[in-house]
Amino acid sequence: MLKSLVSVLTAGMALALAAAAGVAYAQTPSPTPTPTPMATATGTATPSPTAAPTVAPCPAATVVVTAPTAAAPTTVSVTVTPALNIRAATDGDATSFHLHYFVDTPATAAGQVVPLGAPRIIHTSALTQSLGTLAPGVHTVEVVLEQLNHTACAARGAVTFTVAAPTQAATPSATAAAATAAPSAPRTGQAGLSGSSPAASAVLALFGIATLLVGGSRLTTGWRR
Repeated sequence: MLKSLVSVLTAGMALALAAAAGVAYAQTPSPTPTPTPMATATGTATPSPTAAPTVAPCPAATVVVTAPTAAAPTTVSVTVTPALNIRAATDGDATSFHLHYFVDTPATAAGQVVPLGAPRIIHTSALTQSLGTLAPGVHTVEVVLEQLNHTACAARGAVTFTVAAPTQAATPSATAAAATAAPSAPRTGQAGLSGSSPAASAVLALFGIATLLVGGSRLTTGWRR
């Protein structure tokens, strides 16, 4: 009987302890997870690079450069054979070509990019080009066919010519002096002696006296006879 009571009490205490532990566990809050902030995109999105246009390959062409004429002493003309799509590079036509004029400077080798901003290199699509003011003397101009990206082709031509020095006109003062100079008096038949010269007058007077003396002497001699 006593053993049964002890067993009942022991079982009741165990149940009570278990219930208390369960209540304590239920009342303990679980930790709240801290939210992770989402990354916010800043700045401007970088666009994907645009592929450069594929330029037309260099053709097998002939470039002939004609020397300047007297009417335009610093202007050259170019003929490209066969006819090509010659356009300014600023048009952006990948199938086009343009020209570079190298004035008294070595031309860029084929396959190399022509430098921009050089003072003696003219980038243009013109087939007739003025070279500007050139000093008197010998000059050489080489014209090179270029792709859209300014890469030099093997097609090229050159010409050498001479710019003449300007002629010097007579100065106005010298011309005016020559025009207003007093004309010299023509010489007369008096052995180059002018009648208004004192020396000439004296010579003529002496000559007259001598003539009179000779004439008088002859007359005297005649009377004596």
